Amino acid sequence: MVIDSIAFARLGHELSGTLQVGSCSRLCQGLPSPQAGSVVWSLAGRHEPGADGAWLDVRAQGCVRAVCQRCLQPFDLELRVHRSLGLVESQSQLDAMDALQTEDPDTEYMLAEAHLEVLELIEDELILAMPFAPHHEHCPAPMPGGAAPEDGRKSPFAVLATLKHGKN
Repeated sequence: MVIDSIAFARLGHELSGTLQVGSCSRLCQGLPSPQAGSVVWSLAGRHEPGADGAWLDVRAQGCVRAVCQRCLQPFDLELRVHRSLGLVESQSQLDAMDALQTEDPDTEYMLAEAHLEVLELIEDELILAMPFAPHHEHCPAPMPGGAAPEDGRKSPFAVLATLKHGKN
């Protein structure tokens, strides 16, 4: 699905759909396989005549299967995107907007494209929404004896707990 970003925004067009996470190869890099989740997304264009600005409002919500960086167990991670992208027509305009360092973290600027791939834009925003080190809000309780749930082996660090307790 390809749009002319400036025309789309100025005419106030809207698109929406559902995207299978497994079809997002860049998003799935480093994530467990298979990825069975889906993402509901929408893209809305708007134009602000006074500021002569064209905007794309991107929204997406869905789950990916990730690995907790605390306990190393897979879990479902909810991703939410709500971002406004201001469209500029030249690299110098983009540099000037970046230099302003707006205080709103949900507002960014991008070069307007005559042939913008919508699903690639949605995937880009999902990638940006991924935390650097995903983790459970509360990791599941460890198994007795420090055994790893998936293969039953004891943790190599379990002996440290006995050493600590032996010196008290």
